Amino acid sequence: MKRTIVLAAVAAALAAAAPAQASVTTKQFLELYYSPDGQDLGALRIQAMEQGLHEMNAYVAKTRKEQPAYCQPDQLVLTASQLADMVKRAADKDSKLEDQSLESTLLGALQATFPCAQPAK
Repeated sequence: MKRTIVLAAVAAALAAAAPAQASVTTKQFLELYYSPDGQDLGALRIQAMEQGLHEMNAYVAKTRKEQPAYCQPDQLVLTASQLADMVKRAADKDSKLEDQSLESTLLGALQATFPCAQPAK
């Protein structure tokens, strides 16, 4: 019960921190994910975000026949822990990312980890 109340309070605080948008900063996400009671909520957030980026990537590549944003192997399924680690490493490498949206940082981390081969000209 206490854990549910804490998670609800954290979710409310995140929502209040950015009332005009559903986005959170990289720093806010990392604080949530690495807190004792926030990891489950953080895991849901980053997995849903990665799924959305994955679907966007598939749409760009398959439907629009354009270069995808990143080229993750088809059979590779990343866990929330792996995704959070990618985001943390990116923010550790460039502290300016802490103030950017989690979506931007995650996309950049996926692009750095899974670059696409440039098409031959």
